[in-house]
Parts: sequence; C-alpha cells; structure tokens
Amino acid sequence: MSLQVPRPGDLPASTVSVEHDPSKTRKARTSIGVGLVIFSVVTAAGFVWLYSTYGSELEALTDAERSEQVGYIALNILYFLALAGVGIWNIVARRSTSKLPLIAALVLSGLALTFTAVNMFDYATTSGRIPGLFMLILIVGIVVQAIKLLLAKRA
Repeated sequence: MSLQVPRPGDLPASTVSVEHDPSKTRKARTSIGVGLVIFSVVTAAGFVWLYSTYGSELEALTDAERSEQVGYIALNILYFLALAGVGIWNIVARRSTSKLPLIAALVLSGLALTFTAVNMFDYATTSGRIPGLFMLILIVGIVVQAIKLLLAKRA
C-alpha cells in the first residue's frame, strides 16, 4: 500500500479572489468614505435649508424651548462633522488593512440608517407622502459594504 502524494503541477493554481484583491478593497474603502461625505454634506444642507426656512419661528419659543433647540442643533453639527470625518478617514486609510475606520463607518452609518428610517417613517405618516429613498439606499449600501469588508478574510 503506497501513499499518493500530489506533485506541485497537480495542485490547482492559486487565484486571488475579489475579497482579497487589494485594488477592490481600496475601491470599497474609497466608496465608503465618499458615501459618508456625500451623506453628511446633503443632510447638513437639508438641515441648513430647514432652519433658514423655519428659523424665524424660534423667536416664538420660550427660553427653555430655545435652549433645547440650540442643543439639538449643536448635536446635529457634531454628528455631521463626525460623519464627514469618518468618511475622510476611510478615504485616507484606503491602502491600510486597519479595521478601525471600517468599524467607525459601520457604527455611524448604522446610526444614520436608524435616524433616516425614523425620519422617513415620520414624514410618511405626517404628510401621507413617501419621501425620496436616495439617502436610505446610500446608507444601506455603506452598511453592506462595511460589513463585507469587515468579514473578508485577509490573505
């Protein structure tokens, strides 16, 4: 009884899969970063438009209600800056293998997905119209891309 040992020529040639291809990983990290920056800019522009349109109604509020609105505005500004910052971080770190920018992008885009879904549901129930789904689709794409990159095995 003899043991059959395969020769090197009999072994299948190793190929680089899509998940392990460095250029695909760079493109995916860049798309996450650009998507987060676009999301933060568009939502900040909508926020500015909303307050420029209805900002005059802040004068009718009491001091306590006005201070609550100021806190809300400050938190939104910090959130938009965090989204843009993590987006830029993913663009800058696109050649690295660090998972920290991806984890930060996943956490913030998960929050953005939750906030966007709640706002869309609120808008649909109060106005009776379905809002545009572009932002929701963008955030879902970012979440899926970040999860794919985090689950990809390193070669």
